Amino acid sequence: MASAHESATIVAAEVSSRTLDGFALIGVDGPGGSGKSTLARELAALLAAGGARATVVHGDDFYREADPAERLKLSPPQGYELYFDWERLREQVLAPLTAGHDAAYQRYDWPRGRIAPDELHPVPHDGFVIVEGMFVARPALAGFYDLTVFVDTPLELCLERLVARGHDHGPGDWNRRWQAADRYYLASTEPWARLDLVVKGL
Repeated sequence: MASAHESATIVAAEVSSRTLDGFALIGVDGPGGSGKSTLARELAALLAAGGARATVVHGDDFYREADPAERLKLSPPQGYELYFDWERLREQVLAPLTAGHDAAYQRYDWPRGRIAPDELHPVPHDGFVIVEGMFVARPALAGFYDLTVFVDTPLELCLERLVARGHDHGPGDWNRRWQAADRYYLASTEPWARLDLVVKGL
């Protein structure tokens, strides 16, 4: 397993060559529990230490509003498509930034199970924006990023981490249903082959 600092150093070196007019958009993808948030946090700190502005956008903020009973019925392919509102991520964050504008988005409020309507989180078109989360570099979105990174961590370890965190966001075995969607995504889109960088699990 690589350390977060080692992986962040590799990503920082690569993205420096892809920055345009002082800005770059980075997508950090990988299974739930792989270490995406840790890498994004370490990368942001490393970039900031070099004098750059670094903003992290969490894919979990784009969980899709849905009836829990209906969500429970989703198959792995449907989970991949519907657990997260990737269209909202595209429209509120990725499209404005790639057009050279500042962005702002609404956050999914996990305890309340809905989008927080009164919150608006600004994302400046300045420095580096790191978008981390499951499926954030899906084929439909990958073209928005200046650099895409896949965090390659064994799924067995990912599941252990999810269970240890106590994540349980609905009826049924949520963690295993979550990972079933992960497995479908990995098998059907092969992110390790199509994304720009692969870093070993953190």
